[in-house]
Amino acid sequence: MAIAAPARQTWLLDLLECRRCAGRFVARDAALVCAGCGERVPVRDGIPIFVETAADPVSRQTQSSFGYEWTQFDDWRPSGHTNFADYFDGFDLGSLAGAAVLDAGCGMGRHARFIAPHAARLVACDFSAAIDAAARNLAEFPNVACVRADIQALPFGDGSLDLIYSLGVLHHLADTSSAIRSLVRKLRAGGRLRIYVYWSQSGLTRRLLQLVGAARRVTIRLPHPILRSLCWALSIGLTAAVITPYRILSRLGIRLPDRAPLVVYTKYPFRVLYNDQFDRFSAPIEKRYTADEARALLESAGLTGVRVIERFGWIVEGRKP
Repeated sequence: MAIAAPARQTWLLDLLECRRCAGRFVARDAALVCAGCGERVPVRDGIPIFVETAADPVSRQTQSSFGYEWTQFDDWRPSGHTNFADYFDGFDLGSLAGAAVLDAGCGMGRHARFIAPHAARLVACDFSAAIDAAARNLAEFPNVACVRADIQALPFGDGSLDLIYSLGVLHHLADTSSAIRSLVRKLRAGGRLRIYVYWSQSGLTRRLLQLVGAARRVTIRLPHPILRSLCWALSIGLTAAVITPYRILSRLGIRLPDRAPLVVYTKYPFRVLYNDQFDRFSAPIEKRYTADEARALLESAGLTGVRVIERFGWIVEGRKP
């Protein structure tokens, strides 16, 4: 079984580093083998598998949830262009020429598809079965490699990456701050980290989120196929009761507040709302942050020039000194 196309294999091996001894990997048969300690990493369908099963029960539930989600909702096209515009509005894509980039928690690869044409090398990384969907969606890009690994135990050398982005991932982890510090270690001096985390809200939206939180105590325990069916029904109701009235008001020239509940879905097709409801009710951990708390996540990890951008949540970016 081939590990990857030769050119892709060479540059990926240059980035990878053994977590046990910091040695380099060589390709051998259907595996990567550390030249220092002999650690063997299996390769399946061209994807190095650094983690098969997460270490603790909550992480395994998270792994299962997102693996199921992104193999069921694996089509990047309904949300791709609009979603990328939201997350990377104002970002200088030209700065990625020659850059080594990591998509940390890539899901089915929808963001990586739009970064790939601008970056020299891009690694799409996920610790779940979602990486298989990402590999299919990114197969056309020779400068993209997919790796199955935990973002809290990344198999890359410290100081090896120019940009890391992690969108909609870190607020689902038990120790978000530790995960961010792990990412920052992989950045070179001057490298950037860009993340997206959920925002905490006030007023009506806060109360609605509290109801969602109460429901989640039950929904995170449901079998995924049953939950998916319930989320489909919920999405039908939300479309009729909320999204369609919003769209009517918008067509009448009435500007809707950016923080109105679910207003972002007026610009997306139904399947995106459906996907996000499953995401909301399936992940075992969900955290929310104020703007100051979101800023502190990066500043406490030693990043400078931290910016917080309001975008249906918080986009936070900082640079490693």
